[in-house]
Amino acid sequence: MELAALALAAFAGLIALILTPLIRAAAIRIDFVDRPGERKIHDRNIAYGGGIAVALTTALVVFAGIPFLKHYFPHPARDDLALKTVLVLAGGSLGALLLGLYDDRVKLSPLLKLAGQLVLAIGAVAGGVRITALVGDTLFMQALTVCWIVLITNSFNLLDNMDGLCSGTVAIAAGVLALVTLDSGQYSLALGLAALGGACAGFLRYNLSPATIFLGDAGSLFVGFLMACFTVLATYYRYKEPSHLAVGIPLLVLAIPLYDTLSVIVIRLKEKRPLMRGDTSHFSHRLVDLGMSRRQAVMTIHLSCLAIGLPATVLGQLSEARGFLIIGQAVLVLTIVALLEHAGRASAREKSKGPLSIHPDPAPRAENSAVTPEKRA
Repeated sequence: MELAALALAAFAGLIALILTPLIRAAAIRIDFVDRPGERKIHDRNIAYGGGIAVALTTALVVFAGIPFLKHYFPHPARDDLALKTVLVLAGGSLGALLLGLYDDRVKLSPLLKLAGQLVLAIGAVAGGVRITALVGDTLFMQALTVCWIVLITNSFNLLDNMDGLCSGTVAIAAGVLALVTLDSGQYSLALGLAALGGACAGFLRYNLSPATIFLGDAGSLFVGFLMACFTVLATYYRYKEPSHLAVGIPLLVLAIPLYDTLSVIVIRLKEKRPLMRGDTSHFSHRLVDLGMSRRQAVMTIHLSCLAIGLPATVLGQLSEARGFLIIGQAVLVLTIVALLEHAGRASAREKSKGPLSIHPDPAPRAENSAVTPEKRA
């Protein structure tokens, strides 16, 4: 099963490698580009449209993988996706892609973009994408699902602030979740995750620093919405070895995007800065403040995702006592990161004799999320 999923992911990566340069050339031809500006470090036009490449690749591989799925897994899969759910995922992800494309082109206000994400999240929940763990399908859990989808969508949108950061993180997180869904017999979900992860991995070839094409809001909203829905639809319990801690798997797999989003909010509140204004307080920027290059910062974040996400794959197979060891390890990794970041920021403040947050923005791109009005570089 794992080899079959790996083959699909590799196929998706190959398609993305071929398709991305074609999308890039078309974007440049129609002037769908991000131009150099005051808050941007690139000195030439960079094509948008990476989200289109990732979305097309994912759709093509999922469509091509359906007969492959039936051939290798002819028996009905446990908790397999209903046609209605597939249509909801397709419609919602397309809506996220179009919302992002419109924002990339005409620059939506943060509140309008947030409203669009809220509509997409409500539509997904109305279509059956709901968190039901431990409590069941209640109105409270439906509201919680809406909040989760908006949070995760925005987290990946915010994470797209350095070349290769968002696309690489999605490739890792989708790959880890694919292993979890394969283990629970959710082959349709595993197909979707393998396609998305492979598409992002192939796209990463052109998105690493110095990037020649950006995901854009279209891409970050598309991958964020899909990852949010996939984590909701996945089953984390093992029927023969149930563990209540299994519901924590998506929190660990997505720990880095969540850590980035929540820590940015805390920093901005603490320093009394507007929540809706982009700055250099993100995880990646704080690593650069420690003296890393941008490539090193991106690689450090990717390795952190692996360090926390891979152990999470066995969380549902362990007793609750041992499961707490996995959770404790994740907390320790994030604590070490936070301590290093705090030391780096304190040192930088001491050298500059003032708040670190007032220096000019060196970020390759200001994040382009529902809580950020500036456009990325």
